[in-house]
Amino acid sequence: MDASLRGGFQIPKLDPLLVVSAMAAVTTNLAFGLTSSTTYEPPFALARRYTTLDHLTNGRVAWNVVTSHLTSAARQFGYTEAIEHDKRYEIADEYMDVVYKLWESSWHDDAVKRDQEKGIWTEPSLQFISHPSPQRTPALYQAGSSGAGTTFGAKHAEAVFIAQPTPKLAGLKVAEYRAKVAAVGRDPRSLKVIPGLLVFVAETDAEAEEKYAYWKSKGDGEVALAFSASGTGADWAEFAEGEEIIYPPGTGGHAYIENLKRAYPEVTKWTREELRQHLTLSRVGAVVVGSAETVADEMERWVEIDGFNLTHYSRNNTFEDIVNILIPVLQRRGLFWDDYPDVPQPAGATEKIGITAREGLVGVGQKHLHPTHYGHQFKWVLDTKEAGTEA
Repeated sequence: MDASLRGGFQIPKLDPLLVVSAMAAVTTNLAFGLTSSTTYEPPFALARRYTTLDHLTNGRVAWNVVTSHLTSAARQFGYTEAIEHDKRYEIADEYMDVVYKLWESSWHDDAVKRDQEKGIWTEPSLQFISHPSPQRTPALYQAGSSGAGTTFGAKHAEAVFIAQPTPKLAGLKVAEYRAKVAAVGRDPRSLKVIPGLLVFVAETDAEAEEKYAYWKSKGDGEVALAFSASGTGADWAEFAEGEEIIYPPGTGGHAYIENLKRAYPEVTKWTREELRQHLTLSRVGAVVVGSAETVADEMERWVEIDGFNLTHYSRNNTFEDIVNILIPVLQRRGLFWDDYPDVPQPAGATEKIGITAREGLVGVGQKHLHPTHYGHQFKWVLDTKEAGTEA
């Protein structure tokens, strides 16, 4: 806690949902992915907020579904301890059934009539609780890496974030997800798998190396440990500096250290000091340092994945370098798109309507959950023909 407070790590934590409508007002195609937990908040309250944002953004909202593992969060909601790991996913699975029913089952697509002559807004027999938004269910992201987490993601997510340091290890995690997706009756490629990548890019390899060295010298290893602890549930501070970090199987700390051992077999003993050095900049996933050509070459090696979640070392500099230096090279290689696709405009639209968050993920025309997605079974349909063709 002291390291987090001193370093300003995720402190203060404000609610990003409240600023999305303002950002949406000055953008057309940009999607907004928001993280919300299934552990403590009632499903109706969450569903209502996301439906409201989906309306205000013309369908550009995505939900990164998480469970809450921090004891500090549990205490804020009247618990003494955090809920056990697999139990949290049991709760999350049931939670998803409830929000699917609210988003997909509350209104039929033909419920709203907007008949001014007859004074009819909606057909009462075709509505129940919550007015459907452009996407109904927001685009669904998830980032679980445990057995329970990947099972949950394969069932519910349309895209998952992974944190693997090499293409080989990423390929193993992708294969795990693809197999689980197939096991629940979905097309294995329907789930997009997105690894984290931290890029230090400059005009030359030497300049990029200088940039990496500079920012690593500015990094705070204790804050990095706090960041890792918040994601794994492990308290690294309980180990002395030179003591080997050993956690019992089934814990987040054990899974994390075992993953590091596979990624870095040359490290014979993982201690706080070793972990601090490793995490100072590369907190989530892989790190690539070099010119735009060097970075693009490395990105092309990740052949099993569907894109990258580009993280940052400096909130402004990172993305300015990516846009100005890296993206042009990726575009020349055909690895990055040039512009957002045009979509049909609704009759009477007073502003340009862009693609929805889901269309940006899976393609124009797919605004709602795919018929093979688990949540689609909750869709309010009137006959079998409608059930088989609606998307």
